[in-house]
Amino acid sequence: MAITHIYFEGGARNGTTAGWNVEPGADIYDDNIFRPPELYRRTNRTKVIGRVEYVIFRYDPMGTRPGPGPGSAPGPRR
Repeated sequence: MAITHIYFEGGARNGTTAGWNVEPGADIYDDNIFRPPELYRRTNRTKVIGRVEYVIFRYDPMGTRPGPGPGSAPGPRR
């Protein structure tokens, strides 16, 4: 994997950039302890700032955490 230059649209990260190690085609689930978790979906658009091309990720307010749904996690250990 290579570093992906990301530009965020919407949500708490609106207008910010980051460089993350993201698999091609994957969305980003931002699980920050200081604010509610947010899902950002990859778009097919790019934005050039300076000499860097950023992939635009758009906030999805209806998005849910990726992976298995609630109730599928194992119970408490005994």
